[in-house]
Amino acid sequence: MRTTYFPFSEHSFIGGCVKLAQATFYDLLPSNLDGRGPTAPLVMPHPKRNPPPEALPNRWLNAIGNWFYAQSVKEREAYLAKATDIFDLEARMRSFDRQAFH
Repeated sequence: MRTTYFPFSEHSFIGGCVKLAQATFYDLLPSNLDGRGPTAPLVMPHPKRNPPPEALPNRWLNAIGNWFYAQSVKEREAYLAKATDIFDLEARMRSFDRQAFH
């Protein structure tokens, strides 16, 4: 019986790396293609292209809510932009902080 000597022992760091690589890529080796399981499709369908029917009302409500929020931010910024100096700006910002609803 002939003994094969490898350039590294199986219990070394490199031997561990080789074992890990073989275990990880075992299914990808050309000799093991027959026993491979199903694979993912090459092109995944985009989830936004076919939204579920119940998502449409939620999308409309979110769009309207986002529009109202953007309008309130524009109004607030226009009000703050009318400040004449830093003290007036701070007073206007404090008035917004004190309001229950912005």
